[in-house]
Amino acid sequence: MRDFTWGDSVRVKAEAPSKMRPGTLAAICAITEIEYEAQAKEYGAPIGSKVYLIEFGDGTSVEIPEVWVEAAAGS
Repeated sequence: MRDFTWGDSVRVKAEAPSKMRPGTLAAICAITEIEYEAQAKEYGAPIGSKVYLIEFGDGTSVEIPEVWVEAAAGS
């Protein structure tokens, strides 16, 4: 799985839950690593994985586990 960095263009995977806006382009704004079991439960992802704060073109943002993010075409 690719590690993204601040400012990278990404796309939310088509299989992502609807609240994450599947198929939409976004930019990475922040990166955190899941360190505790409570965080793992909150995001439905294992300890040690990343959560990205992504911002959409309309200015809204969402925190999304790395499993639902892929490189945007041409990135």
